[in-house]
Amino acid sequence: MTDERNVKDDGLDPNATGAVRLMRDRRIDARTPATRARSFRTLGARLHALGERSRKRKLAAIGVSCVAVAAAIGFGARSRLDVRPASALTYTVNGGAPVPGGYILPAPAAAAPMLAFSDGTQIQMAAEASGRVVELHRHGGRIALEDGKAHVQVAHRDGARWLFEAGPFLIHVQGTAFSLGWNGRDARFDIQMENGVVSVTGPVSGGEIVLRAGQRLAIDLRDGAPGPGVPAAPAEAPPGADTAAVGAGAARAAGSERWSPEGWGARLAEGRADLIVADARRIGLAKVLDRGSSEQLAALASAARYQRDDALARRTLLTQRRRFPRSTRAAEASFLLGRLDDESGGDASRALDWYDRYLREAPAGSYVSEALGRKMVVLQRTGRQGQASDIATDYLRRFPTGTYAHAARALVRAP
Repeated sequence: MTDERNVKDDGLDPNATGAVRLMRDRRIDARTPATRARSFRTLGARLHALGERSRKRKLAAIGVSCVAVAAAIGFGARSRLDVRPASALTYTVNGGAPVPGGYILPAPAAAAPMLAFSDGTQIQMAAEASGRVVELHRHGGRIALEDGKAHVQVAHRDGARWLFEAGPFLIHVQGTAFSLGWNGRDARFDIQMENGVVSVTGPVSGGEIVLRAGQRLAIDLRDGAPGPGVPAAPAEAPPGADTAAVGAGAARAAGSERWSPEGWGARLAEGRADLIVADARRIGLAKVLDRGSSEQLAALASAARYQRDDALARRTLLTQRRRFPRSTRAAEASFLLGRLDDESGGDASRALDWYDRYLREAPAGSYVSEALGRKMVVLQRTGRQGQASDIATDYLRRFPTGTYAHAARALVRAP
C-alpha cells in the first residue's frame, strides 16, 4: 500500500500532480487501483472547476485593485485641480451672452441690463445707463460706469477685489451693496451705501474717503465741494500707534465683540475696520505680523488704511512683501505703498518707485490702470511734463476709457 504522505509530485503531468495534491489533502482515497482510476477519469473536470473558481477570484481581485488605483488617480487629479488657480469670472447680461468688448449699452427701463457674475455679484443698470466690464479675473473685476446709475451687490468672498470707475472716481470694494451714479454732463458723482465698506479716490481734497453702511457721498466737480452725507475723516493715529494703550479705546468701542483673524475678511466686508485693528492689537501686532496668512495681512492693511492709521498700514504692507514675496498680494502691496506716499504728500520719488515696482511685478494686475494714471499725475505735479506726457500717451493707448483718460488727453493736447 502506498503511503500518501510519501507520494511526490516531481516530474508528473498536471493531472497526476493534481491527484497527488488531492491525496495529500485527503479529499480522495488513493489506497486502491480502482479509486485511482476513477480519480484520474474525473480529475480533469474537478481541476477545471477549481481553476475556474481560482480564475474568478483573481479577476475579482484584479478588478478591485483597478478600481482602487483608478480612485486613487482620480482623487490625485481632483486634488491637483482643487489647488490650481481658478479661471477668471464670467457673467451674463439678462441671462444671455454679453456684448463683445464688455460694453453695457443703454436700454429702456423694461430691458435695463442685469449683469450676473459667476461669483454671485450682481449689477443692475438703470434705464439709459451705459458702462463697460473692463476686466475680469478670478478675484473680481473692474467695471466702468460711463453715465447713469447702477445698483451694485458684490458677493463677499475672501480675497475678493472689485474696482468701479465712475467718471474720474475709483471705488474699491470687497463685499458690499451700494447705489452708484455719474452724470458726465453735470460732472456729478453720487454713491449711497447700503452695507459694507468702500473707499473712494478721485479729485477730492483729503485723498481717500471711506464710506460705511448708511453713508452717502455726493460731489459736484463744478464747485469741487462734497455734498451732504460725507463722513468726517477719522483722526489719524498718533505716532507709536502699535502700543496696547492706543488700541484700548477701539477695543472698548467694539464692546464685547472679538474676532479671530480668520474672520477679518468678513468683518472688512461689513465695514468693521475698527474691530479688525482692535483685534490685531489685542492679539499683539508682532504676533499677527509674524504668523498671519497673506489674506489676513491684506485685511489688516486695508482696515488700517480705512482707519487712517498709515503707520500700521505701511508696516503691514512691508511685512506682506517680506513674508510672501512672490504672491499677488505682495505685488499689490507695492501699489498700496506708493499710494500711501502719494496721498500723504510724502516723497514723490518713493511713490514713483513703488508704482514702477508694481507695474513690473504685475503687468496685467488689477491696479495697472490706476498705477499708471497716478504715476502720470505725480510726474506732472513734480514738473516732469515730458515724462508725464509720455505716460499719458501710453495710458490712452491701453485704457482709452479709464479713470485718468480725461487728464491724459489734456496732457497730450498740452503744447
